[in-house]
Amino acid sequence: MFTGIIKEVGKVKKIEKKVSMWKLSILSQVVFSESNISDSISVNGACLTLVEKKNDLLFFEVIKTTLESTNLKRLKVNYSVNLEPSLKAQDKLGGHFVLGHIDCESKIKGIKRNKDFYTFEIELPKRFKHLVTEKGSIAVEGVSLTIQKIKPTSFSIDVIPYTFAHTNLKYKKVGDWVNLEFDYLLKSSINKEYFGA
Repeated sequence: MFTGIIKEVGKVKKIEKKVSMWKLSILSQVVFSESNISDSISVNGACLTLVEKKNDLLFFEVIKTTLESTNLKRLKVNYSVNLEPSLKAQDKLGGHFVLGHIDCESKIKGIKRNKDFYTFEIELPKRFKHLVTEKGSIAVEGVSLTIQKIKPTSFSIDVIPYTFAHTNLKYKKVGDWVNLEFDYLLKSSINKEYFGA
């Protein structure tokens, strides 16, 4: 489990593409020093297992199903990725509960720079419309954010300058794909209501 508070922006150094999976090597200093083999680490919001580490490089194996459901399949060498180690018992919960299970990837429709913040408009797939609510939580690229407005086919989030500068959101442009994970508590509530739990 994660909080959606990004620890570090890493850089993709190598991608080994195999038939059923990819092996990613990501340059990291902060997360590298704090992590151990077999730890769960959020990479652009997707929970991956650290299989190897050496010389400031983190190594992950990404299976086909994860590639298909996330934007990790779009990574290239030198791309920047958001990194967050899994939540520990003594850690503060600064964002919201993020599982690292990506619901979908979606396109950025617009980016607007305001006086004190940035507004991102992101496409909202119809099948997930029931999982968004104004002022509700959402993880975008693993970043814990608040939904500000909802339109028929999109929603918007506001990003403060600190978050913008300390995540890979600063590299995003209109048309880019981002990973989305909808609020776990909202999904659980809907499931309980549906199944009568």
